[in-house]
Amino acid sequence: MNLRNKSIVLVDQLMDTKSEMLTILKSEKSETVLLDPVKLFSESDWTRFEEDVDVINKIYARVFEEVVIANKKLVCFWPLSEQFGSDWFDLTSLCKINNYELEVYKSEFFETDNYGFNSEILRAWKRFVFFLIESLLEDVELNEELEEIATLTSGREAIVLFKLEQEGKTRYTFAFNSESLEFTSDRELKGVGHDKWERSFESFREMLMGLSRNKDLTGYQTTFVDPTLEKAYFNILAQEFKTKNLIESWIMTYSLN
Repeated sequence: MNLRNKSIVLVDQLMDTKSEMLTILKSEKSETVLLDPVKLFSESDWTRFEEDVDVINKIYARVFEEVVIANKKLVCFWPLSEQFGSDWFDLTSLCKINNYELEVYKSEFFETDNYGFNSEILRAWKRFVFFLIESLLEDVELNEELEEIATLTSGREAIVLFKLEQEGKTRYTFAFNSESLEFTSDRELKGVGHDKWERSFESFREMLMGLSRNKDLTGYQTTFVDPTLEKAYFNILAQEFKTKNLIESWIMTYSLN
């Protein structure tokens, strides 16, 4: 089992394949996702993240996949000549509260020209980085609470079933993995099926009943991680939906593993 990398790297130089910082990280065999204002701007106008929801959706979807799902180390440009003030305090406090370490790689030369950017762009970049890190840490915490127990598939649609621990109690929930990451107009994050994650159920049966209000579960093929819950799943379907061909359905969908 791979342990999550609980560190974020800050560098005060724009990054390329020849940068000293990347050489150091490669020597540590760390997989990384890089964020610097120039390279990112060539892909998407990040300066509009506060006014255009689509901009932050596009960027966050990629970063989420690489940091939360693939467990890569996030490496961000940050003006380290400014390790003071509310921006720096807020960022360090955020990481400390979430038990994340900040790795700082500071240039040998003190920058006096705002790293080639005007002050407004630097302030916007710091707000952008803080917003991304804050959202990522929230999703990391959520992701670590969830334990995948099954996947239901029907054509191109898939439903993922989860078990989670909340205040010492086991609860159940589900998500539609065809949904995309997006931010609402008021900049609150909605993850993949995030609204469904927040709606958890006290029992496995209750979750299936909630899910079946909108989906015909008898038409889905199943892949279960927990074989005891797989048996419970088909028993519930047989009892609640009066499935006639339970044995045939079981043979068609039963997990080979």
